[in-house]
Amino acid sequence: MEFRYLRGVTGPGIARAAAYDISGVVPGTHLAVPSPTLTMIIDLGHGLDLTGPGLPDRTTFRLCLSGMHPEPYLVHHDGLQRGVQVDVRPSLVRALTGAPAAELGGEAVELDALRPGLAAELSGRVAAAPAADRDAVAAAVLARHATSGREVQPDAAAAWAHLAARQGRVTVAELVERSGWSARYLAMKFTAEFGMGIKQAARLMRFDAARRALEAGEGAADVAARAGYADQAHLSRDMRAFLGYSPSAYLARRRSEFTPV
Repeated sequence: MEFRYLRGVTGPGIARAAAYDISGVVPGTHLAVPSPTLTMIIDLGHGLDLTGPGLPDRTTFRLCLSGMHPEPYLVHHDGLQRGVQVDVRPSLVRALTGAPAAELGGEAVELDALRPGLAAELSGRVAAAPAADRDAVAAAVLARHATSGREVQPDAAAAWAHLAARQGRVTVAELVERSGWSARYLAMKFTAEFGMGIKQAARLMRFDAARRALEAGEGAADVAARAGYADQAHLSRDMRAFLGYSPSAYLARRRSEFTPV
């Protein structure tokens, strides 16, 4: 069995780009969980097979860009997964597609349908790169598009950045005070840019931070307290809402996803 995530890299507008190479495992499914970034998959295997939000049935992608979604996708695999995953910050989406992140909310699309030239360049250059350089090559291509002049609405961008820095532990009143605008104006600009309200975004960021801490081995009670949940039961309810699993059931599923042949 081979299960290697090669080194991860970052870049302008990119939370993380990571090459992956998985083989010698039993065919099955992988849970693609909600997060406060958009996900780009440059597939170098047999195609990325997805079921989930916005898809009528099982759909195969070669270069997939999925918007922020409130429930998981299922990745169906035949024992081989190879490619690069790029976690794209919402602030980069206008530069890549010409439209706000809101227009991709809850959907997965082929990048070729939005930017065929960029899709061809990414696919070609990543496929031609040595395995150890694939993530860096993807990040470099995207970095050239990060300053296209298609700028995110500045008030919405500032509110999102502050939320992200605090992992969602910010009140609407605090953001309104920082912005100098009315709550109604800020909410309108924020939702138009990101496709969700401020409270929804904060909840998603808090869940994301908690999920990562649980996956790192931290105890649920400690995670709940640090992430700003009222108690461990509150954390469990959010995990079920986003994933359909309790924290312990989710971690058990994660451990079982890639079983050696």
